[in-house]
Amino acid sequence: MKHTAWINPPCPLLPEENRHYDHTDIEALNHERGPLFYETALHYAQSLWREGFPAKSILIINRALSLPLSAEEPVLAKWPLPYQALVWIMQHRVEGQFIGNPRRHWQHLATRMVEPNKELRTWRAWACWYLAQLILPEAEFPSDQKQIREEQLVEPTQGEIAAHLHRLSPARDEDTWKLAVSTIQAPRAHREPLTARIRRIGAQELPTVQQLGHEIWHAYYPGIISLEQIRYMLSIWYQPGAMAHEMQAREVWYALVEIAGPRAVGYISFEKLLFEPVLFINKLYLLPEVHGHGLGSITLGWAEDRAREMRCKSVRLRVNKRNAPAIRAYLRAGFRFIEDIVSDIGSGFVMDDYVMEKAV
Repeated sequence: MKHTAWINPPCPLLPEENRHYDHTDIEALNHERGPLFYETALHYAQSLWREGFPAKSILIINRALSLPLSAEEPVLAKWPLPYQALVWIMQHRVEGQFIGNPRRHWQHLATRMVEPNKELRTWRAWACWYLAQLILPEAEFPSDQKQIREEQLVEPTQGEIAAHLHRLSPARDEDTWKLAVSTIQAPRAHREPLTARIRRIGAQELPTVQQLGHEIWHAYYPGIISLEQIRYMLSIWYQPGAMAHEMQAREVWYALVEIAGPRAVGYISFEKLLFEPVLFINKLYLLPEVHGHGLGSITLGWAEDRAREMRCKSVRLRVNKRNAPAIRAYLRAGFRFIEDIVSDIGSGFVMDDYVMEKAV
């Protein structure tokens, strides 16, 4: 007889159920932690999903992923490692059913893992985290920025996760996980690599910086700061006269990031601090259309070269605490948190930032 309490339709990537599963099904296995435990956990996860408990279902799928099964185990031919099942559950989440914050959950799991099989389980958790961050909107399901700040946590890239799964897994996780990624992330059309030229400019070209600033800020910052604050900050920091005064009074550098054309797609400004051997980056912005081409890394590298020429010992910058993509990029580039700072910038607005620094 079909169970009468099902709420959700079955996940097609987990065993279909005709009865309720609960913790007693797991407990009945005693200390068995092999193929039978794996399959039972998947049954239990399906049961929980169908009853309307997606967060609990994810927790049980984690338990299935804790096992170091061999790729030759027949159960994996029947029920592959459940990366795609997790994708399906997150994509079919139901409003009003508690799913928690899978992104934060797997971040914590990956960074607090214990034995047995600690390293494999850690990278499987990061693999699940990566799926979550592809699917779930960051504004609704944020990472744990407090942990990232306190532990200087650098979130791994897709390539790093794949390499560790390839190295560690006896079950060929890499292939199963990449298949799950491909169901979320359509293959990118081939794009020619971008070659950037970074060119220091004089005051006569500051209107280009102003134009780029308005375009980039209005495309990028809504949701991080208010539209009113965006307009205010652009009005006081992006007037060509104000920027020219910075160049004259504090020897601030301005440079354009250009690609073939030539076409300006971003800009950077920085200065050597007066009383410290530090190059401080005031502005570094790129048009959203060129994100992902490595231009940010190229621009930071160019600034680091200038820092060494100026005999600076480090490069420092500020980043909004809610600007998670930029924070990730700076951490991956080798920057580390050194301070939290809140600055009153007038008209009732504040900048709530992390200060980050990298030795050069």
